Amino acid sequence: MGSSTTSSLSGFHFIRRIVAIRRVSAGRNLLLLLLTVLGLSSVGCTIAPPVSIRKLSIHRDQSDLTGLKTSQIFEELHVTWALPHEWESLPIKKNPLYTHQQWRSPTLLTGVGVAHITLPIPLPAQGLVWFAKNEYLKRAKEQKDGKLIGQWTDSLGREWFEAENSKYHVRGYAMTQGNDAWIVYSGWRVTNDPQPAEIALARRSLESIVPAN
Repeated sequence: MGSSTTSSLSGFHFIRRIVAIRRVSAGRNLLLLLLTVLGLSSVGCTIAPPVSIRKLSIHRDQSDLTGLKTSQIFEELHVTWALPHEWESLPIKKNPLYTHQQWRSPTLLTGVGVAHITLPIPLPAQGLVWFAKNEYLKRAKEQKDGKLIGQWTDSLGREWFEAENSKYHVRGYAMTQGNDAWIVYSGWRVTNDPQPAEIALARRSLESIVPAN
């Protein structure tokens, strides 16, 4: 991931459409997102409350963080995070709507990343995932490639998703806190043999992420 022959996980169309990395105006994507949330409300979808920083901190303290660095603050991403040892950071990407950064494993086959999104009004995490799911399925239909594997909500209020296409498998979650939202994900290239140790390490890293106060 990230070399001349191996692209980074930022190539996941699933993630790219969420954080509007494509050349589409932030306003248009935000409008689609707002309409999505309004649509959810109109069909009576139960809206989960924002995540609790206290509960997430307790969860992190009780999680297995083997192989991860000590948690540190990433001010531009607005999170505290324990990263895998010896993983390489890719250049941070920023625009008025979001800030996105990813780390990749030494084999370049596995990655983990966070996108922090600034919203004009508080929105539920379900809206982000619902929007992402529909964009992913639409693109998958156009390219006859890709599938959504699952979507669920955990006890901490994080909205999880899992998807795969002919190149990548990605798993992650969305969470919100006021006008801040995050898309947190990890994944690997399916065109190479999966690296179980790296995948497990990336997933442990996801459990360490807590919004910064």
